[in-house]
Amino acid sequence: MSRFAIETIIMLIALCSLSQAATITVGEKGCDFYRIEAALDAADPGDVIEVHSGEYRVNLNITTPSVVLRGNDTGGGTPVLRAGSSTADIERSSAGLTEMVERSGGTTIAIRADFVTVEGFVITGATWPIPYGTGEHNDLIGNAGIRVYSDFNKIANNTFEGNDPTAIGLWNCSNNQIVKNTIKDVPFGYGIELYNSPYNTIEGNVLIHNNWGIELSKSDSTTIKENEIRESINDGIIIWESNFTMITENIISRNGHESEYEGNGKGIRLQGSGGLVANNIITFNRDDGVYIQSIFWEYCSEPPCGVEESYENLIINNKIQGNGGDGVRLEKTWRNNIIDNNITSNHANGISFVLSNNNSAELNNISKNDHGIYVDQSNYTKANNNTIKEGEKAGIYVLSSIEALLDNNSLIDNPAGIALAESCMRNVLIRNRISNSTEGINISGGSSENQIRQNNVTSCKTGLSLIGAIRNVITGNEIQKNLLGLMVDASSSGNAIYGNDISDNIEAVSDEGQNQWDDGSRGNYYGPEACDDDDGDGVCDAPYYIPGGDNVDGFPQARRLTIP
Repeated sequence: MSRFAIETIIMLIALCSLSQAATITVGEKGCDFYRIEAALDAADPGDVIEVHSGEYRVNLNITTPSVVLRGNDTGGGTPVLRAGSSTADIERSSAGLTEMVERSGGTTIAIRADFVTVEGFVITGATWPIPYGTGEHNDLIGNAGIRVYSDFNKIANNTFEGNDPTAIGLWNCSNNQIVKNTIKDVPFGYGIELYNSPYNTIEGNVLIHNNWGIELSKSDSTTIKENEIRESINDGIIIWESNFTMITENIISRNGHESEYEGNGKGIRLQGSGGLVANNIITFNRDDGVYIQSIFWEYCSEPPCGVEESYENLIINNKIQGNGGDGVRLEKTWRNNIIDNNITSNHANGISFVLSNNNSAELNNISKNDHGIYVDQSNYTKANNNTIKEGEKAGIYVLSSIEALLDNNSLIDNPAGIALAESCMRNVLIRNRISNSTEGINISGGSSENQIRQNNVTSCKTGLSLIGAIRNVITGNEIQKNLLGLMVDASSSGNAIYGNDISDNIEAVSDEGQNQWDDGSRGNYYGPEACDDDDGDGVCDAPYYIPGGDNVDGFPQARRLTIP
């Protein structure tokens, strides 16, 4: 039988029980019970337990399915559930005297049945139980404001405050809803924590100043939607080993500024995970806005150790601004797509790819970061159709990487438009538009066999620089209105430079190395003043001697080239 069929049968059974539901009231006066535990013991499936204003000391275990536990402000404020025993049920003996004492702390509510709803309470006082060792929640999550061990439950419209450990914890359960709760000031745990709990929804919650915001571990297919997560001591959202996670339309802001740990304070951290990050506002976090990393285990009981892979994440249409690290940072991950984001004023790079292959960045607006896009030892990267401007360093900076495709980007007002360094090989720069930079394109550090084609480079101090560059092809580019069009240093050799429009520069070219300036039939266009063409064949009557060395363009073009 399919999972859908099983879930449908369970829901039909629950609906049948609801048809005979009763309302049980709890309060000091005029109610059915004055203790919530007694009301739960008397409840049948489908009953509503209505708790009136007041403060109740409880460690509840809900074991009846389809019960609704609802707080009702009857004039004295929202009912308060404080963790601890509601009767003196622990004996303590001293000097021959038996004294009845109350237990404090522990978990406020444990949900162990399906289809339970808890709504409309202030939940407080969850901590490690006193006397110590009297608690029953001794797993990774531990005690919490609400612990869930079952499926199809709803936790809604509650306020969690004054809790030491996690506010809401889910353990080995699924299809629960955590909706429109306010969770604040958890000093040691998580606002919301899920372990081995798939298919849950976390929506419309406000989490303020908790130690950590939301954490998922081994919890696939979770939806995190329309939450506000801010001022966490550490990270906003942390996802471990969880795939198909949907993180959408959240506000994630100002997390990590009180953390004592370097590297904490990320807006969203995905480790060994994959999913969707869309339409979020991720601003002013202490470290990276979005951080994605695969986990390579160096130590394990039975080597070789494994890897928890992060791949095929889609990061789309987010506003990522003012974070202390990178806007988006990928490490040791692959096949991710970063599309149509607004990434601005981050204190490090706009997008960083580090040791990550086959990733793409497209249609992003990237401004006022260090490097706009930073590619380090990351092969087969695609950066296409981005607008990158007003950076502190390069618009796109690639080092020690092979076969990147940088296509149709607009790069404006960056110190360098595009830079390839540290032995980059076989990368393609095509149809990019670069303006108002100190260097439009810089190829350096032994970078070789790269193709620089059909780019437009204007209004720069130097249009294109080759410094220690070897066997690159520069063809079909428009390099115009720069102080110096194209500069090649003495350590650059074997580069083929032909079919370019290098006109209207204050100084056209300079080459101190040994390079080829034509392809045997076509050279470059240096401007109308560069030559005569008495026979009208489109090739200058005399060769063009390249300043700076002994290189010669044997076929300088007499007319402006048509660049595709």
